[in-house]
Amino acid sequence: MTTLLRNLAIALIVILITVLAWLTDPGEPDPCATVNDDVAATLLADTEDSDAMMTRALGVRAQCEPKSPAPEPESSKQLDHPIESETPDQ
Repeated sequence: MTTLLRNLAIALIVILITVLAWLTDPGEPDPCATVNDDVAATLLADTEDSDAMMTRALGVRAQCEPKSPAPEPESSKQLDHPIESETPDQ
């Protein structure tokens, strides 16, 4: 009986540690969270590798910027109705 209780206690401790580790896992860091810090650091850097660091920082920044849809050219827009004058008729 004591062997069973000891095994259950060990299993409970292992499960408890596993659950706590799962709950406190920070996950993958967001690479876009510190983009401005990377650019600022490369601007302040006084090394020979600052050009390469700037290229990398700008590349990461370009990947993190939200992509907006391209605007439609004016020639492709068709009006359903003619444009009316805003001045009142006299």
